[in-house]
Amino acid sequence: MGGFLLASDLLLIQRALRGDADAFAELVGKYHKQVFNLAYRLTGNREDAMDVTQETMLRAYRALASFREGADFLPWIYRIAWNICADRGRKQKRTPAMSSLEGNEAEARTLPNPGPSPDEDVEREELRRALEAAISRLDDGYRELVVMFHVDGLSIKEISEITGLKDTVIKNRLYRGRRMLREILRESGFAY
Repeated sequence: MGGFLLASDLLLIQRALRGDADAFAELVGKYHKQVFNLAYRLTGNREDAMDVTQETMLRAYRALASFREGADFLPWIYRIAWNICADRGRKQKRTPAMSSLEGNEAEARTLPNPGPSPDEDVEREELRRALEAAISRLDDGYRELVVMFHVDGLSIKEISEITGLKDTVIKNRLYRGRRMLREILRESGFAY
């Protein structure tokens, strides 16, 4: 994330607003996977994530005229997905939840591999799985924020726009979430 709208996104948005369906299809193609991953982590289920992703894209298309030029597109569309998940959660009398990244259809997150030995590969994979398992054990309200900040790379401001939480609440929960992660990893035998 960078706090600025990519020029290519701006051109696509402008073309879509002029009625170019291919331009919006290109935006959907560019962000579909990220929206699906967020929806999957919030719903914990592939079918619901697919429904949320489809509804998010439809709502984004209908609301494109309200998109504020100069804003980042990804946090804007994440906010739509977050709201859809929250609405679904309220209807089902629960809050959006996240499942472990391990073993799901969402994009696999791996640590960068600058050419380590096979032993180092095994250690990295073990650490990645331990982190995913630890993240999945975080309480709701912490897990989502830790993933958005540390995995998705969103800024505090962007997370605030998506969730409606104040910056201080987000910072506090991130701090506490990292402390919980550290403790979970220690219990699992890993140094944080």
